Amino acid sequence: MALRRIAMTHATEAPAELPSTTSPLAAVHTPYPGVMATLRSTFRLSLVALHIVAGLLTLRCIFPFINEAAKKRTKQRWSRNLLRVLGVRMEMWNEDLPSCAVVVCNHISWLDIFVLNARVQTLFVCKQEVRSWPAIGWLVAASGTIFIDRTSRAGAAQALQILSDSLRKDERVAFYPEGTTTNGTFMLPFSTALFEAATLGGAHVVPMSLRYLNKQGHTSLAPAYDGDISFVECITAITREPWTQVCLQRLDTLPPGLSRREYAAQCERMIADNLQLQVVRGAGGAAA
Repeated sequence: MALRRIAMTHATEAPAELPSTTSPLAAVHTPYPGVMATLRSTFRLSLVALHIVAGLLTLRCIFPFINEAAKKRTKQRWSRNLLRVLGVRMEMWNEDLPSCAVVVCNHISWLDIFVLNARVQTLFVCKQEVRSWPAIGWLVAASGTIFIDRTSRAGAAQALQILSDSLRKDERVAFYPEGTTTNGTFMLPFSTALFEAATLGGAHVVPMSLRYLNKQGHTSLAPAYDGDISFVECITAITREPWTQVCLQRLDTLPPGLSRREYAAQCERMIADNLQLQVVRGAGGAAA
């Protein structure tokens, strides 16, 4: 019953209209100009297509014959290689996390899933819309991701139950508490709903901050998958850049035993402070 009440709260949260008077929200990305950018994008997108085909073949021909640990390593290697072919730079290592842990991060792009997976072997929770992403959405679905329907009370309750059960088995799970993407120049309030899984599962909670930088070292809007930007427009913008730097930082781990509201409030504050970003109230959605 408690799970259902939390899920009902989660599913009925509706994102409000973003205030156009707030300057960070009005930031617009202009794709990197020039003939060289077009050639660079064409070359990288060709490599992405080949990489996706290789991923599909791996899922069909290899995954049925390997154990879960090997599947996680394979997904992590695939994610790291995807970043490379996109021209996205990132320091690669495995985070030494507790076995029973919830990983949360601010949300900017469809790319976030692969960035986090490149550093952390974990089970992901994503919004239902991710399934519709061309090719990559199918890969995400086929590799064991938990999808949540933010409009369905039963779906939210089911996702929370799966998360709690996974944590009791000493698994790691990850989700994005903002529930939707921003352009990376501000944050949305963290929904509390899925943090209940950490409370029920007796898990540690690991907040991580995420930022994308361009060649000049400024916040890059190329990966931002927000507003009316389509998936094709977003991935094209990324591949037109000379390169994009990912800054993914692990923050202090929160211990088991806190309430979902305490987890949400502390993680939101820690990530916003680390990134020095404003949290825009009245514009948040449910956790994804």
